[in-house]
Amino acid sequence: MENQEKTTAWKPGKLIRRIGMVLVAVLCLFGIKMLMGTRTMMYLYARDIDHIEVAVTPPGATLTATGTDMSSAVTLLSNAVTYGRKEPVAGQAISLTICNLDGSVQQVVVSGDYLEIDGRGYRMRLSDGEKVQAWAEALAEAQGVALD
Repeated sequence: MENQEKTTAWKPGKLIRRIGMVLVAVLCLFGIKMLMGTRTMMYLYARDIDHIEVAVTPPGATLTATGTDMSSAVTLLSNAVTYGRKEPVAGQAISLTICNLDGSVQQVVVSGDYLEIDGRGYRMRLSDGEKVQAWAEALAEAQGVALD
């Protein structure tokens, strides 16, 4: 009878170990999420956008994207992976002013591995930034604007 009381008694060490295991699991999940990144603009849809005004600096060229060009930009931006906050960098920047059908405007700036959404800067995959730059160059070529 005495042994049964000892096994059913509350043990503080067991509770502390369980809480510790839960905290370690949460920290591991948080670390994995930080390494994998986040798709910050994953809820951007072409059906909600009227047009995109594109400014490439330098040289200061201004373009307008509609239709399939706009859809391509939305696909690139919604698939871009970000890894956390970052300060702006120097270099060629592509500014996208996304004009939605409801009248709202969203400002996005891409420069290398830097992505800024409405004033908040993020570090992004360099390959995603290069894809947006290639898209802007193709748009400029299609509209007959030189970016050199």
